[in-house]
Amino acid sequence: MSDPGYEARRKAENQRSSGNLEGAVATLTSRLEAEPLDHRSRMLLANILIMDMGRADDGLRHLDAIVASDPDFDDARKALVTVLKSRKKYNAETAEHFAYLLAKHPDDSDLLHSYGKFCREQLLNFAKAEECFLRCVALRPDSEMYRLSLASLLINDLRNYDEGRIQLMKADEINPGNPKTAAALKRLSKRKYSGDKGPRRGFLERFAR
Repeated sequence: MSDPGYEARRKAENQRSSGNLEGAVATLTSRLEAEPLDHRSRMLLANILIMDMGRADDGLRHLDAIVASDPDFDDARKALVTVLKSRKKYNAETAEHFAYLLAKHPDDSDLLHSYGKFCREQLLNFAKAEECFLRCVALRPDSEMYRLSLASLLINDLRNYDEGRIQLMKADEINPGNPKTAAALKRLSKRKYSGDKGPRRGFLERFAR
């Protein structure tokens, strides 16, 4: 016996890949009219609306509907924070979603990294951001991205140039071919450690955005 939800999603994915986005939306909308609790189809619809059609508000309404119906549907909540974390007016709601997710997945380094960026860029809570990035590095010491995020925070926001340089050097060891890291090290060494006299003031360039 065929699964109507699976068939609807397969049809919608084919329509999506062929560029028929309106058709994909219509297919999934029809499916949800028949079965409003088909969360996988609603997730796909939200993804198409947000990622392909630029209709973020419409997509967010579908994600909210999933979480309201099933609070443990973590994929929908993760999708919510991905969109909401750059919208300052939703800071309180975003923080609640992050708290819920991190209570269940305290060792999810990607989730921690996302939360750290939210704390840094939206809440301006640099101490919490540092805590998150340090945890990410502890969980994944071989991640260049986590090292760069930590280094950027240390240098640009916390003015901890010595530890920031250490993190940059470790990132350079992980991926010696990254010109962004090499350039950041060069700038930092020139402006803060010229002549090995210790850090000097004025280095404000951001390099891990």
